[in-house]
Amino acid sequence: MPVPDPDEVAPRRPLPAWTTTPVPLVAAALAVVVAAVGGAVVGTTLPWGDVPLTVESGTVLLQEPANGLASFEGDDGTVLGLDADALVWSAGSEHGEGTPPCLREGREVAVELGYRWVRLPDGGSSLTPVWMGC
Repeated sequence: MPVPDPDEVAPRRPLPAWTTTPVPLVAAALAVVVAAVGGAVVGTTLPWGDVPLTVESGTVLLQEPANGLASFEGDDGTVLGLDADALVWSAGSEHGEGTPPCLREGREVAVELGYRWVRLPDGGSSLTPVWMGC
């Protein structure tokens, strides 16, 4: 059986005008500028990235060194439990991650705690400690 000629089976048709209309260079450049400005505005207003922490002074009591369980009591009365192993810390000129070296089991230590309020999908929010200064 001979193979049919494709032009006889489906003759070529010209493309619609909208697919071949050239875009002026000025319009394309304007679209790129609008997209860049829009991206910069959205990027700087989103709730993540370079966002300052709320820092509060208080005391921390390391209750269980094996798993980093600790409690914080702020000078303003804020009380919360935290995972000391999940913190970034500063102690003088030293910096690190994990349980800060100034914490000792069963002893209250004066610290500064940096935290953020994080919005939750259900509409609530949660205080999340991320930094400790000894």
